[in-house]
Amino acid sequence: MNLTSAIPAPRSPRTSDTPAEPLVGRSALLSALIRHIPGPGSGPPPGVMLTGPTGVGRSALLAAFCDLVSPWASVLRAGPLDGTWCEAVGALRGDAAFARFPLGDEPLSSHQLHERVVALCRSGPVVLAMDDAHLPRPRSLRALDYVLRRSVGLPLLPVITVPPVAEPPALASLLTHHAWSARELRPLTGAEITELLLQRLGHDPSTALVRACQEQSEGIPAAVHAFLARHTGTADTTGGGTAADLATPQGARPLPSSASAVLSAVAVLGCAEPELVSELIRMPLPTVLRALDQLTERRILPLHGSQAGSPGPADAAPAGLSGDELVPLYARAARLLEDAGRPPAQVAHVLLRIPYGAAPWMLETLYSAALATDSPGTAVRYLSHALDIGAGENTRTLRRIRALLADTLSTIAPDLAVHHLSALLASSTDGHELAELALRYADTLVLLGRGDEAARLLADVLDRRPGSSQAIVPQESRATLESALLLSGALDPRTMHWVEERTRTASEPGDNNPGNRRLRLARAALSALSGRPVPEHPGPAADGAPCTPLDDLSLIASAVVANLTDDNSTALGTLDRLLGNPLRGELAPSRIQALTVRALVLSATGDLPAAERDSRQALELERRRDDSPAVMSAVVFAYVLAQRGTIAAAAAVLSQAGGADLRRLTYVHPLYWWATAAVRRAHGDLRGALTALRAGGRALGPQHAEPPLVLPWWLETAGLLTELGRTAEARQLAARNGTLVARPDTPRSAGLTLLARGLATPGRAGHRLLDDACARLAESPARLLRARAEYALGAALLDAGDPLAARPRLRTALDLMIGCGAGNAATGIRVRLAEAGGRPRQLSCRPDDALTARERRVAALAMAGRSNREIAETLYITRRTVELHLTHAYQKLGVSGRDDLVGVLQAASGTLVSRPGEGNR
Repeated sequence: MNLTSAIPAPRSPRTSDTPAEPLVGRSALLSALIRHIPGPGSGPPPGVMLTGPTGVGRSALLAAFCDLVSPWASVLRAGPLDGTWCEAVGALRGDAAFARFPLGDEPLSSHQLHERVVALCRSGPVVLAMDDAHLPRPRSLRALDYVLRRSVGLPLLPVITVPPVAEPPALASLLTHHAWSARELRPLTGAEITELLLQRLGHDPSTALVRACQEQSEGIPAAVHAFLARHTGTADTTGGGTAADLATPQGARPLPSSASAVLSAVAVLGCAEPELVSELIRMPLPTVLRALDQLTERRILPLHGSQAGSPGPADAAPAGLSGDELVPLYARAARLLEDAGRPPAQVAHVLLRIPYGAAPWMLETLYSAALATDSPGTAVRYLSHALDIGAGENTRTLRRIRALLADTLSTIAPDLAVHHLSALLASSTDGHELAELALRYADTLVLLGRGDEAARLLADVLDRRPGSSQAIVPQESRATLESALLLSGALDPRTMHWVEERTRTASEPGDNNPGNRRLRLARAALSALSGRPVPEHPGPAADGAPCTPLDDLSLIASAVVANLTDDNSTALGTLDRLLGNPLRGELAPSRIQALTVRALVLSATGDLPAAERDSRQALELERRRDDSPAVMSAVVFAYVLAQRGTIAAAAAVLSQAGGADLRRLTYVHPLYWWATAAVRRAHGDLRGALTALRAGGRALGPQHAEPPLVLPWWLETAGLLTELGRTAEARQLAARNGTLVARPDTPRSAGLTLLARGLATPGRAGHRLLDDACARLAESPARLLRARAEYALGAALLDAGDPLAARPRLRTALDLMIGCGAGNAATGIRVRLAEAGGRPRQLSCRPDDALTARERRVAALAMAGRSNREIAETLYITRRTVELHLTHAYQKLGVSGRDDLVGVLQAASGTLVSRPGEGNR
């Protein structure tokens, strides 16, 4: 299939007995073009520039538009010869037959064209149409520019077509001096391709035919027509001209037979090299040279001949030959180019026109051309064609071609790659190849969001038994595939329970090779997310940069495990490594997932401003990547906004995600309900908030098997039950979940256990437990949970009649909330602090508002590079006091030292703080 062979070359407009063929997938664009036509007295709108890749149908759309509006608007179209214009007079102007005729016998001057346009504008709107405005027609371009400069107030609409990159000087001037509205023609979607095939075939196309057409055409209409012409054995009926048509344009004398034969040879070869043309048609070289000169003089060939792959007359079909007669001619042309040492791409350009009967060398040439090209789409066309025409050839060669095709498709159309990976997997006879194919197949399914299918596929491969007729995965590859199964199966609730059961019954991995490290990591992630103990973080699964979706999943799982085991620096470092990988594009799914997970890690550690930035960026990227709703990142963004107390914004984002099926988003679904509960609570709907929190708990897992460390929804639920007067129920819930959360032995889990027991225990004993919870949570990175514990203790002391003891606890809770960027969510803390006789700070979203004036001053001097002694001398305080102020600032801001202060306080103030040694440079 040759993409450019289906594109008609510029020529005279069609006669009235050749109506425009209905265009599939272009009705909306046609309607938009019609709306651009100016009405009476409205003046000229911006011109319309139709653009898009070769073969996308720019010329066909322009022709259809001109035919559609010609009954009620005057249409002037630029002719194929420089300076010529043709007119269509519509039915409303007294000629129901749509007469098309040239404006004079000779090219028009700019002044003559302007006079004609002005005369036509007196009767109504006028369309000036120029197809392929990038072609060398300087007189036509100058005339169009002349008319547009002098048409202010006239109902005139210029419409031109240009390829995406084409700026000859005359066209550049035209585009610079006048306003244009660019309309890009997109390739057809799968549904539109199916509709087009139905129109051409007269019956529903098979799924295999639609898939093959989509692979080879990439949705380019001209390529779809060419694909059908090749597969049905019919001539191209899409408007592409034959060599005879091009040799005798309207009003021109016919070409000599030798020139016509040469033109056909040029069309077959895709180039106008005299020696090759002479050998192909066995015509003496001097005769070929004379014929080429004639074709150049008649402007049928460019001045310097046609090059392979360029649109134009050289790509038209040879005249007077049937499809069966063309096959050996194209094969001979390709062999000539191959023997002449031409690049594989030039030979492949000719081979694409051969519908059947491939020789082994043809398949190798198409394979080499696919390897050599920088365009994945072009490589797909070469490889798909090789598979199509190579049926019955050497099986090993075809598998090699199909494997490269699957790899190429996985980067541009993974949904199409699945078919080829399935075919390769089903016919694999080697265990090592089977393992590699299964991983590639699973990678592609994960990329498509079909993790459950990936897990089932890997299980089917791993569970094959020796002695069967199928290939068996070797022992050294099993751990890698098992880890991929766990990671992909954990993405979907339909396979989550099954994956956990498989993990519990499997033996522990042995050696510390990369496959076993990845398997241990996958198991650790499942254990942490299920509330089971994780002895230690198993470390990264593999060295080097991630390069596949499953590699990225492994890194993300590593970050989750590190975060849940309170190794915050490792978690963020792992995600930074993934996000910093230059091999990942901005819109890669793994980048969006990593940003979303990093937002969750940052929110868990109390850096809500950074979490909001990451989740907002993930939402923007997901919206740009896909037209479907960006559910996952929207839910996480709303969750972070709710934690910050930005309730109206959180509600707006939740409303966009609420209509989607959230059940498939295993670890995002409960976040949706948590954020929903925060919105309902802020609006005073405590019972609605309670219902939402319980729904979030159910979304985390089966009854009595929730992993409460992942999202301690039960703390909020216990608080709501207490507010509703249901204290016994609140204590029962806190006690049960406190027992479950005690399993992973970390400061966070220990603090949560103590917090749960403290909430469930009345009196002084409960106060002691809450005090211990505050101490343990102070050792963890979970600053928001510590604020929750400090608030619980302060409120309990206040309710017990001890406001003096409650005041510092409530003050600490408020400072922590403000330091985390959640000042707007601290309304309840501020109220209780006021009841205890404290003076609440002013609400602000800046983390440094958690600091006192003296702490802020000490921190500023520390960031400026002053030592503790210098700070003490500047502020007339002791060094011990400086150390205490810095310690309090570090605790409130959640940082570990002076270097970290720069990032937090610089972002809070919006000013640049110089580090030591970075003074005046």
